[in-house]
Amino acid sequence: MECLWCKEEGLSSRKLDPGQPRECPICGHVFKGHGWDGIDAHWKAKHESSRTPYREFWQGISGCTRHAG
Repeated sequence: MECLWCKEEGLSSRKLDPGQPRECPICGHVFKGHGWDGIDAHWKAKHESSRTPYREFWQGISGCTRHAG
């Protein structure tokens, strides 16, 4: 699976560096708390109709050494 943040970084000037708060690659929502806490509820509420199903999105992010943590 492809990491949507890696794809976003390749297409724009947006970056998500290690140590920064995690941010939705589609809408820019910044997650409070630790890491990706709340991403599943956010994705299902805001991006369920996107071309990327949550399962594919999460597999891509969680498998990425740069953006997983």
